[in-house]
Amino acid sequence: WKGKYGEEPIVREENLALSPMVFAMWKERGDAFVAKYKEASFQTLGEALAEKGGWNAIAQKPEWGLFKLGHTHPNESNSGLITLVMMSYSYHKKSKALEMKDILDTGFQTWMQEFERGVSGLSNSTGNMMKEMVLKGPSSYDALVVYENVVIDYLKSAQGRWGDLHVYYPRLNMWNENPYYVLGASWSSKEQRGAAGIFLDFLMSEPIQRKALDHGFRPGNPSIAINQADSPFVMYKKNGLQIDIDTVCEPPRSEVVNNLLAAWQRSQGRR
Repeated sequence: WKGKYGEEPIVREENLALSPMVFAMWKERGDAFVAKYKEASFQTLGEALAEKGGWNAIAQKPEWGLFKLGHTHPNESNSGLITLVMMSYSYHKKSKALEMKDILDTGFQTWMQEFERGVSGLSNSTGNMMKEMVLKGPSSYDALVVYENVVIDYLKSAQGRWGDLHVYYPRLNMWNENPYYVLGASWSSKEQRGAAGIFLDFLMSEPIQRKALDHGFRPGNPSIAINQADSPFVMYKKNGLQIDIDTVCEPPRSEVVNNLLAAWQRSQGRR
């Protein structure tokens, strides 16, 4: 855009809300999982998926069947693509500078392929996948890789159907941003940009930003506290919610992400 028009396409930007990624499990099964594997991570999830004896081998619970994990389709949902990026960082045990050689590493590709073979579902929507887990209970999924805010939105309804959901945080995490841009394009008039800016001011105001907490988002306005008594991070602390995030990975370059997605597609065949 700059090369063609000589100016920035974006004249103003803000993050309206943020949310990290989490593993969501039914508490009874999460407790059994952690008792066996000591932590919830992509490595231990992969071990559970590869366990041919399923829950019988994991926790002496043959009635629970195989371990069932879901994440969204990387080609159709941001959370699915972020899941692949986090898997890459987790495998290589680093939080920045994910490189092409990391994606082309044959050990990583083999591990990712084996991991993905065990995934039970590839939904096109994080919200739809979470809804299915709550509606159908453990028969659909034992665990999901989802946005933190999506789990928070369903914690209360899950309690009334199948019991508690518990949240586990990957040690190497990533932020999911919800950005707002005011465009400096030829089809956008000065008056339209002004109106867009006024609306952005409204969305970033304290009363509106506090409403983000109602649905489990972390407000983009840093003046909004998330540790108050009515905050979901306080109300649902027993479900594993935590304010602090251990380590946040940096977003990889676009060519690295494109090759990661291509590697995943090849590992799927016709799936």
